[in-house]
Amino acid sequence: MKFSIIGYGNLGRALASGLICSGSAEPGDITICDKSTQARAIAEAKQYTTYTTEDINLSIKHADYIFFALKDYVFEEITTYIDRSLLTGKTIVSFMAGVTFEKVHELLGKVELVRAMPSLAIAFLEGVIGYTKAPPALAEIFHKFGYAKETAPENIEKFMAYSACGLGYAAYLIDAFAVAGEMMGFSVEDAAKIAGLTFKNAVDRNGFKSTVKAVATPGGATEQGIRYMDECGVHDIVAQAIQRAYVRYA
Repeated sequence: MKFSIIGYGNLGRALASGLICSGSAEPGDITICDKSTQARAIAEAKQYTTYTTEDINLSIKHADYIFFALKDYVFEEITTYIDRSLLTGKTIVSFMAGVTFEKVHELLGKVELVRAMPSLAIAFLEGVIGYTKAPPALAEIFHKFGYAKETAPENIEKFMAYSACGLGYAAYLIDAFAVAGEMMGFSVEDAAKIAGLTFKNAVDRNGFKSTVKAVATPGGATEQGIRYMDECGVHDIVAQAIQRAYVRYA
């Protein structure tokens, strides 16, 4: 199988890495298309060699699967340069938030289309990816990227808000934990290490609620901290932040 990745930002880079690391593609099977000289230079500097170009039609011509990892407005702009005849018999995979099936078909015609919303951790095969109905070979690749789940088209933005955006939210909360450690006098390095391990330990335990109950014994220090977070509405704030991201494109 041959792959074209249109857009080599963070998500495009994660995809290229995931394809290589999962054994789904050899370096020569991937074409990177980006108008940025800097982005193409980053691709060319990788330990694996991929073909790079700024010519979108050239990148599409020899690919079986064409991944668009772009902002919606950039996608709308570049579609004016695409030779639609080159898309016949190929599968388009959209990693673009808010760009509906109807919008893609309006701009590219009635192409075979899969929408997918991955987290950046697909780069090292520990990501989350929600995807709409896909050819079996493509679905198999998605499942190599980490936790993959097929979903209805109307639910795909939920994966964007909860998982793709959620990675940023999780990092934000861990960073807040690390900053608290620095305020207590821990070095930046120690605070970051303790914060990372503490959150990892919480994930590794069997159940989040049961962990809270086990650690927050009555009258203890943990209970005081949990009580303060409850008083401040931390649970609601996190839930509302995720909902805010979903509403952006729902």
